[in-house]
Parts: sequence; C-alpha cells; structure tokens
Amino acid sequence: MSVAKTVAEAESQLSESHTNALIKGIVIPARPETLVKLEREIRRDDPDFRQIARLVTSDVTSTVAVLRTVNSPYFGLSRRCDTVEQAISMIGIKQLNVIVTGLMLQNMLRGDAQKLTRFWDVSSKRSYGMARLARDLRLVDVDVAQTFGLFCDVGIPLLMQRFADYGQTLMACNNEQELSFTELEQNRHHTDHALIGAMMARSWGISPALCLAIRLHHDYSVFLDHKVPETVTRLIAMSLITELAIQRFAGLNTSAEWNKGGDYAAGALVLSDADVEEWIDLLQYDFANGIA
Repeated sequence: MSVAKTVAEAESQLSESHTNALIKGIVIPARPETLVKLEREIRRDDPDFRQIARLVTSDVTSTVAVLRTVNSPYFGLSRRCDTVEQAISMIGIKQLNVIVTGLMLQNMLRGDAQKLTRFWDVSSKRSYGMARLARDLRLVDVDVAQTFGLFCDVGIPLLMQRFADYGQTLMACNNEQELSFTELEQNRHHTDHALIGAMMARSWGISPALCLAIRLHHDYSVFLDHKVPETVTRLIAMSLITELAIQRFAGLNTSAEWNKGGDYAAGALVLSDADVEEWIDLLQYDFANGIA
C-alpha cells in the first residue's frame, strides 16, 4: 500500500475489499456494541434520552468516567452533573457520543502503559484544541473536530503493537524535514498510521469525510487540490495549529510538520501569522491550567 497522492486514491484505499489483506498482522479493534446502539439511537428522528442514558449507564466504569469527564474543567459547566441524564441535558447527545467514543478507544487499545498515557494526554489536548478552534472559527462542527482529534493518530499505538522498531520510526518521522510523515512510515513498514486510523474510523461508523481527513492529514498537497472538500482541509489545518500548540507546550521550539504545512494551514483558515500565534498562546494557557 502506497501513500495516497490524490483524493481518489485515498478513497479507493478506504473502499477496496483487499485493503485488510495489505495490513495483515495489524489488528483493528471492532466497534463496541454499545457504540453501535448509541449511534443508532442518536440518529433517530426523535432520540430517546432515557434509552441513551441506559446504554451509557449499563457499564459502571463508563458511567463514572463520563461523569468525571463532564464535570472536568474541559467543559467548565456552571453546575455539577450527578447523573448521565443531567449530562445529556447540559452538553447534548453529540458531545456525549464523543466522550463515550473516546473512552471506548482508550479501553480497547493496549500497549506500553507509559507510552499510552502520554499518547492519550496528547490525544486529549488535540481533541480539546480542535473543539476550541471549531467553536470559535465556526468552520467545522465541534463534534466533528473532536472526533478527528481522537482518531487521527489512533493508528500509532496499533503500529507500535505490530512493529517492534516503530518507536524508532516515530522519532525519525517527527524529525523528518522533507519526506511526509506517512511516506517515511510506508518506506519502513509498507503501511502508515493515517491509513490504519482511517480504516479504524471507517469500521467504527465515522463519516466518509472524516475518514478522508484522517487518511490525508499528513499530505499537505490537499491545500492545493480544489477537489478536496473544505471540511477535510479545515480539519487538517486546525490539527496543524493544535499540534504546534501541544509541541510548544512540551517545550519544543520547532515543528517539522508546521514547517511543511503551516503556511497552507493559516491560509485555509484565513488566519494571519499574528492570529496563529494568538491561538497558540490561548491553547497553551488552557493546557497549563489543566483544561485539557
């Protein structure tokens, strides 16, 4: 499997019946039945909030985790939620679905505990940053931006499970100044985390546009292709800004990915250099204050 060079190639990769054979040995976790039922209920013309609450509360661990998340500084609610029903009324069913999906992802991905703790910390910050950008810029739905934030790098822990030397690949990718992140992965492992993440998102019922954005989020030629949907380019642009904020917060002064695609990202969101820096400062402030 090669890196997708066009939207058509990316869509083909995600629809081909033999794709699974090309990533043999990489186990993509199946979508939990609770999420299937939750999604079915949410999509109804008249969702039953009590049934949605029952689905979430069927597992005590999930209930506790949902309430802890809803009551965290991330949401900044004016009053505490003590039940899932209250949470639904305060944040809405789409936000609840994003929270439950994120918790399910964490429960199903296995690997080195220390590395995964760091991975989920970055994932949480990315999801928050994407949501804040989406809420203020009003270019992408907030729940769509959050879901992208959760899934765009979910292929990384799966590749860590599959390849003993993937940690070395990851380090090389983060420092690579010319080749794309996914091209270097393909050169070494004949697959890449964006493809794995997009396939997992597809199998979990995520929308085609989101899957396409996940597949192409390291391919900055999308900013020059008029055939790429605006939602896709905006999500990728927002992720570049969020990732830069996360790296700055971690004390890293340079970002290979921002150097490759930062100018395109700012243009796609119609932001000046000063606007970008203001966003970086705002997100770092929130990270420092434990909001994400």
